[in-house]
Amino acid sequence: KLTIALTLSCRFNPLGFNWLQALRFAIEEINNSNDLLPGIQLGFEVWDTCQQFNRVITPTLHFLTVPLNDELQLKCNYTSLVPHALAVIGPSTSEEALTSATMLSYFMVPQVSYSASSSSLEDRTHFPSFFRTIPSDSQQTLALVELVERFHWDCISILASDSDYGKGSLAMLQELFRSRNVCISYSDIIPGVSQDREALLQQMVVKLDMFLVNVTIIFADISSAMALLSSVITWQTAGRNRVWIASEAWSSSNEIASLSNIHSIGTIMGLAIQTHVFPGFQEYLQSSKVIHTPAPTQLTNLSTASLESCQVSMADDTQIELLKMAIAEPEERISLNVYTAVYSVAHAIHSARQSIGILEALKSVSFEVHNISVSFNSKGNLHAGYDLLLWKAIDGAIQFVPFGQYTANGSLRVDTEEIWAAQGLQVGCKSKCYEDCLPGQIYRMRFSAWTQEQATPLIPSLLPFPDLVTCRPCTLEKWSPARSMACLDRDAQYLSWEDPYVMVLVVIACLGLALTIAVLVLFAIRLDTPVVKAAGGRMSLLMLFSLACSSLSLSSFVGRPNDFHCKMRQPLFAISFTVCISSILVKSFQIICIFKMAAKLPMAYKYWMRYNGPYMCILGSTLMQATICLIWYSIKAPYLVNNYKISSNQVYLQCYEGSFVGFTLMLSYIGLLGVLCFIFAFMGRKLPKNYNEARFIVAGMLIYFISWFSFFLTYATSEGKYVAAVQIFAVLNSTYGILFTYFMPKCYIILLKPESNTTAYFQNCLRSHGVARHSSHPSSTEATQPKDTGDCT
Repeated sequence: KLTIALTLSCRFNPLGFNWLQALRFAIEEINNSNDLLPGIQLGFEVWDTCQQFNRVITPTLHFLTVPLNDELQLKCNYTSLVPHALAVIGPSTSEEALTSATMLSYFMVPQVSYSASSSSLEDRTHFPSFFRTIPSDSQQTLALVELVERFHWDCISILASDSDYGKGSLAMLQELFRSRNVCISYSDIIPGVSQDREALLQQMVVKLDMFLVNVTIIFADISSAMALLSSVITWQTAGRNRVWIASEAWSSSNEIASLSNIHSIGTIMGLAIQTHVFPGFQEYLQSSKVIHTPAPTQLTNLSTASLESCQVSMADDTQIELLKMAIAEPEERISLNVYTAVYSVAHAIHSARQSIGILEALKSVSFEVHNISVSFNSKGNLHAGYDLLLWKAIDGAIQFVPFGQYTANGSLRVDTEEIWAAQGLQVGCKSKCYEDCLPGQIYRMRFSAWTQEQATPLIPSLLPFPDLVTCRPCTLEKWSPARSMACLDRDAQYLSWEDPYVMVLVVIACLGLALTIAVLVLFAIRLDTPVVKAAGGRMSLLMLFSLACSSLSLSSFVGRPNDFHCKMRQPLFAISFTVCISSILVKSFQIICIFKMAAKLPMAYKYWMRYNGPYMCILGSTLMQATICLIWYSIKAPYLVNNYKISSNQVYLQCYEGSFVGFTLMLSYIGLLGVLCFIFAFMGRKLPKNYNEARFIVAGMLIYFISWFSFFLTYATSEGKYVAAVQIFAVLNSTYGILFTYFMPKCYIILLKPESNTTAYFQNCLRSHGVARHSSHPSSTEATQPKDTGDCT
């Protein structure tokens, strides 16, 4: 029996009706004969997909269900599955076939399409159960290339539909023509259905005029080709005889041939599926009956009784006329493919009776039907060729006149050159073309036929077209290689964590941070010992903490920068390092105060110690640095910039410091504190040897000056991502300089010379230098021998 699901949103398709009748014709012919499948009656179901690939899913799943159950259970192994359908005929388009073949191939259900020609379906890895009775597009593209070379056309344009059928074939044609030194002056994709489709088609027609190419291949389905040629009829302005080469999908389309003034656009020729004698089919169609009944209001199935006479309910008179036309003038080329597909499955079923599967039997079928040899190659393709058709106006109507063949073995034969000459063109004529462009070059055209003034009233949307031949630079965010027509994204450059140079700096910073923390812990444990008190006591802990913060601030200099990093990294370093330098400054001042000034100005020193002079000095100094940063940020804060000037193909992500004056004042203030430290320490360089920090402070400040002087030279003369790396290097030098010159000698005494870390040893050092010689003064002892020995230095 036959079941047809009617989808009311679909319009009647005369071609689909012809193909359906070809399927019925073949099955009835097989069932009424005892030669092929005696004792077996073939049944079938027909589903209308409306040529929409997403509507293929439902029938495909239905074909895979278990008979009488209509369910498909999830399993790990489907080798024992007996599906609802033993084989599937169709669908018609490549997009639909790609969807259904993916599902059917997973279950190894044989599928034979009659018009899905995409070369993608040749992939046996993904589509092992797919076959077709139409030649593959890979063969069609070869035929088109041979046809163009046969007529010595050396310059063409190619337009393709926005589908797998069109895009895949366009890519193959471009590769083949370029390998044959045929110039492709213009290629494009025909826009699909959209609101601005008409405007886009108009633009495409104008481009065809501009490029002055007479030969155009249109590799498209019927609807896309019809939309394009309708625009060509409306908008074409060049009065020359163009040549349009049709792909198999529309080369014999009565619908396009019936367009008004189609003959005015030039000569149309193309490839078509080879036709053979198809006895009995037209008479079979003529016997069909058509009745006019109200259209159903929902999806329905036609009754078996009505199907016996092929009674179809139609919605209106227009559909009735289309149906009558399909019966009166049947399309036999694809219909013959449907007929052949049914017979190939029937022969496979016949072979499968010999204990082999239908799929394996289908791979090896070989038979003849109406003098047509049918067998499939290793890719599932039928061994077939094409007819060459010429569209010729006879008695006011377009007729498809054969003028040659492209055989299955790849040879082109043109039978009647006089038919071609009768169209007003010579076989050897050449289209106007240009020398091949080198990469980065573009054709310059003169708009003799199209000036802006002429185009404006006709097609307002064509105003940008004079710019088609204008070379435009890439935008600032892009770059283009030499002699290239492509704009590429720039590579972003910044200090990356994966950069080998940065990794070395990070390792050094981590070691310095670990060492600083270790010294901090050691000093905290030995806080009451004379050496730690001589180094500043609790102030030394503050110094070490600020050094650790300086090391941590370096993390904001590495990685992809953003505005937050740019605004935070300099103040974080500046304030933490200012605390450290200020502490050293206070220590340097106290050395001079105790050994040179305490006895002369005892009251001043007394007030200095009573009111926490050292910490107040550190706080004031740090607040001064914070004020400088606030003023700097109020004038112009740092921000992220994309530097495109350094390299033509890279963008450097850099933190611009905003106000250079503010940045300079911040570093200069630290430098001023360093100078004062150096002066005070230099003044006390001849103090007691064993506990003299002055020499170490001098050494540390010299390292600091050299590091930052080098940074300023680099900063003023260089640019790029490694300028930030130089600042990291300067910070590390300064940190290590203070750590090793000021703190490491103390650690040496604490850990390796504990006998020198006693109060008696410390006081003996002071007495040997004569600090207590002013004992006659009532307050001299208090001034020169403070409560803890840490205040002595």
